[in-house]
Amino acid sequence: MRTFVFGAGASVHAGYPLASELWRAMERWARAAFPEGHYFRIAVDTMNAEFDLTKSFELVLTDLDKRIEAFLKEEPRTRESISQKAILGQLRFAVTDMIRFYFASLRSQPAELYRIFASDVLAPGDAVITFNYDLTLDREVRRFGKWNIGKGYGFEIDGVTSGDSPCKLFKLHGSTNWRGEPFQGNLGGFSQLNLGEMSLSQRPVIATPEVEYLGYSNASDPRSHNARVSIECLIMPTAKKKFFTQTSFGREWEGFWDSLWSQAGEALEISNEVHLIGYSIPEYDTRARELFATRIRKGVPTRVCCHSDTARVVESLKLFGNTHVQSACSTTFEGWVSNMKLG
Repeated sequence: MRTFVFGAGASVHAGYPLASELWRAMERWARAAFPEGHYFRIAVDTMNAEFDLTKSFELVLTDLDKRIEAFLKEEPRTRESISQKAILGQLRFAVTDMIRFYFASLRSQPAELYRIFASDVLAPGDAVITFNYDLTLDREVRRFGKWNIGKGYGFEIDGVTSGDSPCKLFKLHGSTNWRGEPFQGNLGGFSQLNLGEMSLSQRPVIATPEVEYLGYSNASDPRSHNARVSIECLIMPTAKKKFFTQTSFGREWEGFWDSLWSQAGEALEISNEVHLIGYSIPEYDTRARELFATRIRKGVPTRVCCHSDTARVVESLKLFGNTHVQSACSTTFEGWVSNMKLG
């Protein structure tokens, strides 16, 4: 069994930006696609006015979270602080929402390298761990029969497919097609809520158009109500990531994220090969660093294809104790796919 780990560098060929370029790409898109006064345009203007965007997007989002947390701790709360907290909360929501809509605007583009990976490299029994939000890889592995949505994400969606998925796709930072529907889509709220499910249910849901996008006609997630009100299921790229969603019920989805990470760790533990493609193991991705440090068995061949960061990532993995890590036969995704196909 092999486990393939993908980061943003792997999806660049399909038109998606690197993490370092994400904000500026979204800003250009929002200004071109929406009129002045649209809430995405307002979010762009507010971000530029309130934050130092010469910093990395990760650090800007970290600053945003710190400011929100400071207002939450403030006592007594003034009318001005309540207003500012609301503005910052709306800003964070808008930025998260922008990611989903921006990525959706890109997904019709071809993804030739993912197509080759899905058809000629990935084999039944393999696992994929990705830190990317987009659906491009999902679409290709589904197209070639290597994955199914019923059990392929690491959680079960009843009635869409039968049997287990040939390969598993663990999206450890979430996915643009995963959504939370407060109160199971009931606008009546508490009166119709199954309290055993809390407010967001035990897992995210996938709306019918998103199921169909992946190639399932006349199928739907039975837990999805295609609600007018929903929230993102994305782990934002901050320096201090929170693997839960805070609601008035407390921390929700914490067990869901723990389960995904645990399953990804189990896949790494039983792998005979690990391939790291386009993921630079950033210092602020502490949970990912711990995953690689503790769950890849010592002596398992680990190959790194991460463009100009390849040598640095190799050294990082060696520091974790993996003595069998080395650069892949190519440091570009195109070259790596080509060599893996031949092999």
